[in-house]
Amino acid sequence: MNDMSKRNAGFVLPVVMACLLVVGIIAGGALQYILNGTRSAGVFITDSRCRLSAQSALDREKVEIFRDFKAYFAAYPTTWNNLSWFDSYTSQSIGVGNYASRLMQNQPVDGCDVTVTLTGIERSTSGAIRQFARLILRATATCKSPSGIVVSKTVEETVEYALRRSSVFDYAYFINNYGWFMGGGVTANGDVRANGNLYLDGQSWINGSALAAANSDLGVPGAISGSARHRSLPQYWSENNPRARPTSPTSAGGDVWEMGYDGTDELSPYQEALEMPFLGDLEDYRQIAYNAGATIKQGGAVLVDGCYNGAGPSGLAKGADKGCIVLDGTSKPIEIDGPVVVDGDVIIKGTVSGQGAIYSGRNIYIVGDLTYKDPPAWSKPDTKPTQTVKKNGTSDMLGLAAKGNIVIGNYTDPEWMKSVRDYITPPFVKPYACDPTDACIGYETTFSGDYTAKDSGGKVEYVYDNKSNKWFPSAKTDRRYYESAAGNYVIDKNAQKTAISQIDAVLYNNHATMGTIGKCEINGALICRDEGIIYNSTVNFNWDIRLGSTSPDGMDFFIYLPMSPATPRVVSWQEVLP
Repeated sequence: MNDMSKRNAGFVLPVVMACLLVVGIIAGGALQYILNGTRSAGVFITDSRCRLSAQSALDREKVEIFRDFKAYFAAYPTTWNNLSWFDSYTSQSIGVGNYASRLMQNQPVDGCDVTVTLTGIERSTSGAIRQFARLILRATATCKSPSGIVVSKTVEETVEYALRRSSVFDYAYFINNYGWFMGGGVTANGDVRANGNLYLDGQSWINGSALAAANSDLGVPGAISGSARHRSLPQYWSENNPRARPTSPTSAGGDVWEMGYDGTDELSPYQEALEMPFLGDLEDYRQIAYNAGATIKQGGAVLVDGCYNGAGPSGLAKGADKGCIVLDGTSKPIEIDGPVVVDGDVIIKGTVSGQGAIYSGRNIYIVGDLTYKDPPAWSKPDTKPTQTVKKNGTSDMLGLAAKGNIVIGNYTDPEWMKSVRDYITPPFVKPYACDPTDACIGYETTFSGDYTAKDSGGKVEYVYDNKSNKWFPSAKTDRRYYESAAGNYVIDKNAQKTAISQIDAVLYNNHATMGTIGKCEINGALICRDEGIIYNSTVNFNWDIRLGSTSPDGMDFFIYLPMSPATPRVVSWQEVLP
């Protein structure tokens, strides 16, 4: 007879062993899957870590380059030629002179070894309207995953470093020195700023913010002494001044003009200095003038075609006033189109139409009222702001930029010098360092601060002929910093007999804005190092918001005002495959 229990045992054991084998295979597979998944996850995480480390290195390098470029700009604050800093480069460095910025080499970032290199550069051509340097920066990050697998990622960016209109034009009144609002009759419809201490008399009006910055050259902390008044929005609207900047919000409650007046004021002392660019070599502006086809016309006649270096008002081909020009728009408007360069002095008054800038190789003399034929206007409150933006975009705008000074009024009048002298001589004016390119107009490495001193140049002297009852150009005589090479006779002959009451222009120069005005409106902006303007009764500075860096009706390159470094912009990004 058979033993059934033994037979059953012999059957169950193989089944159990088979099940254990299957379970083992499944468990082993699962374990292998988990290990592979963990390894893959580790590689994936390390991959992302490398990519982020490479991007972090790029971002840091962009900031470092921008910092060094701004330091170079601060030391050599000329205008268009600053981007030459980018022309000298290798795969490991960028910049020139003592401002070379070393690129990072194998510098750890979040545990990854990172190398940043410069693989190429593209520069705008000399005289181009838009000035830029585009750098191709490549960052490679390498790291081991937890399982020991080496992971490497490379990212590449093309970064544009460019110049844009300087932020000093965001202010109605910007002084690269001590600032002062005194006399009780000053109103600024816009922000004011000084790279130095700012003095307020408590009786003036600043419908905006006032800022003062520390100045190591002057040894001052950037304090604000005194106070100023400001108007509420209803009061500001009730002034009914169409040339003052618009408000934010508008009557509709929108925020069209981010840089508009909001009805409040703020005094901000002890700020960081805002670098003011110098007008350097005007050669780039000459190229831009020719490339843009810039002109000054009057009554259909072309007075300046790009640049002017012809005979001066004396008519003498080799006279001391060579390159000087008189622009008189009292009978026919002066028509400006784009940026033009005048090698010598500019003597100007009357009506102006168009959009553009005049760059003077020396001084600009405003000898009479200077007004726009088609001025911008901002209603207050404004119920149709978008239409206002569109209309003002085509309205007139003139920039006046001088390597020397802007002189207002008739300086040949003895009363002019009596009024101005104390504010254009030491101790009010402190010695200061000059741009090297201004040596040709008498400003050596350090200027004494005395604008009444002789500048080593000459001016045309006129003599009166009794027979013909006329004045004739004669000898060349010594010239002072504030005097024109065209001669005192030309200034007196063209000067308005009454006090100047309106100036429509953006005023900018390397040195001083000085002179006398009556009860006056200055519509645009006043940007200079030293300021010695004596007014009668009141003076209003109405900031032209079209100069604003974030204004919707901002005039970008139409008038080509001096530039400063813009925030870097990423033009393209890609991950570079091995």
